[in-house]
Amino acid sequence: MTRAVVKLSGDISSSMPRISTFIEGCAYNPKANLMGFRFKNMTITVEPRQINIGHIEDETMIKTFIDFFVAIVNGTEKSE
Repeated sequence: MTRAVVKLSGDISSSMPRISTFIEGCAYNPKANLMGFRFKNMTITVEPRQINIGHIEDETMIKTFIDFFVAIVNGTEKSE
């Protein structure tokens, strides 16, 4: 598996500026409403309604990322 698309249940665009400040190395483009960063060796792009994950080694890494991202969104973790 090399790529995954995670559909979000809602629009997170209003939270993206805050979320981006908690992720080390995250670039946020407010005009494009897009965030990009690396997590482990994966490339992550976050759009308001979906997350694109590239360079995935296995499904365990997706779960690890999702847990990390949910913790950031919920305000319980700072960075990877």
